[in-house]
Amino acid sequence: MSKLQVFKVKDWVVLGKNRFKPPFKVTDKLINEARVIHVIQGKSNLYAANQFISLNSGNTLIMKSDNFINSWLANESGQLNEVIVFQLTSDLLKHIYQNQLPNWFIENPSKQVAPIQKQADSVLLTEYFQNLRLYFDTPSLISEELVELKVKELLHLLANSDLSGNNKNILGTLFHANEYKFQEVIQAHLFDDLNLEDLAFLTGLSLSSFKRKFSSIYGTTPNKYFASKRLEKAQLLLRTATLRISEIAYECGYSDVGYFTKVFQRQFGTSPSKFREKLLS
Repeated sequence: MSKLQVFKVKDWVVLGKNRFKPPFKVTDKLINEARVIHVIQGKSNLYAANQFISLNSGNTLIMKSDNFINSWLANESGQLNEVIVFQLTSDLLKHIYQNQLPNWFIENPSKQVAPIQKQADSVLLTEYFQNLRLYFDTPSLISEELVELKVKELLHLLANSDLSGNNKNILGTLFHANEYKFQEVIQAHLFDDLNLEDLAFLTGLSLSSFKRKFSSIYGTTPNKYFASKRLEKAQLLLRTATLRISEIAYECGYSDVGYFTKVFQRQFGTSPSKFREKLLS
């Protein structure tokens, strides 16, 4: 079930609101494109090559050009997720600003900036999106001119309400994708609930190329390497932490506790719970 509303400026799809049923995983390859997303309702795990962000209702974030995996989690209440999305391109912004871009769009492609910038709680941003939702309820009021004004208002808020300067940094590299070392991506996601296809996507490789490069660097297969590292961490947590078995499984990248138990027992000859019992006896 999905309900999508979109609005254009000329031929550009710029503004949209989507309601959809989770769980739902989407992969996004943003090439010469960026997005601002506001989560009205929902929770997700958002992954980039070297970054992980947990999203909740009310969060707003900037995503610059890069590869992303967004894994929307099921809602206990059964509610639909709802998000507002701005899609931005360089040509669109030049059109909106009539080729007189604000100085925070001065490009600095040599500067490495994290591809996701999550916004701090802000009364101004909250009121901005509350107001925007009223327009979605009366879509006949949404014109191209209004969309252009709303883009400028949003970018002004993002650039000037953030005292840290992080937003201006990401706006200055909005359409330049970062370059990552292969090992950087692997180490960033050792304990995340991602499959090999996901990791290959984040490295920008096909699955077969990913496996070949992985084996040439690490001297073993991806499955063996990840299993070894994750079980090594699980064993450490069982020795030192008071977390429940299910929590340890999640911390080590296993979403299925039964599968975690099976893999652990195959490796160590005992279940996680019995392993911990022996330590305490």
